[in-house]
Amino acid sequence: MILVTGGMAQGKRDFVERELTGELASGQAAGMTGEPDDGRAGGMTGERDGGRAGGMTGEPASGQAGGMTGEPDGGRAGGMTGELAGGSPGGRAVAWVDGAAAEPESFLSAPFCHNFQAFVRRIVSGEVAVDLAELAEVMRQARPDRVIVTDEIGGGIVPTDPMERTWREETGRVCCRLAAEAEQVWRVNCGLGQRIK
Repeated sequence: MILVTGGMAQGKRDFVERELTGELASGQAAGMTGEPDDGRAGGMTGERDGGRAGGMTGEPASGQAGGMTGEPDGGRAGGMTGELAGGSPGGRAVAWVDGAAAEPESFLSAPFCHNFQAFVRRIVSGEVAVDLAELAEVMRQARPDRVIVTDEIGGGIVPTDPMERTWREETGRVCCRLAAEAEQVWRVNCGLGQRIK
């Protein structure tokens, strides 16, 4: 499992599609196959990544992952049960499932989930019946090779509305459990990812 977090509209999904989907499709993301990370998921350790992930140094990725040019990735993003590459709605390289609107069963089993914080909000409001204490484990067991994208919502002024405070606190707690279970955790700002686990 990979958890990607960052502020709203910071390019988290684009980062996943540009930098991580090729690794996921080939089954070589660190921890996803039990093999050690060889730096191919972005080179965030300060070492060169051999040009496979591209973009993070501003140099092209030798046609391997498209880097910052937005070029196609040469077909590397196929596979992973067919959810990657090509015909997803909105022209995205990945068929994302939105936590704000998806059926709970669909979101809990999807390989690429975004708006995780909105899904937690639906649970806190009573719209979706899922045990928050078990949510991280349920998601990991349902699909251990998934990518979960969430907005950071814990900064700033503490809300006066009790439901808003509960939503914010519960989202933070669940994300801590997800991070503990995840093989990789990335923080994305301005479309640039920093691996923190």
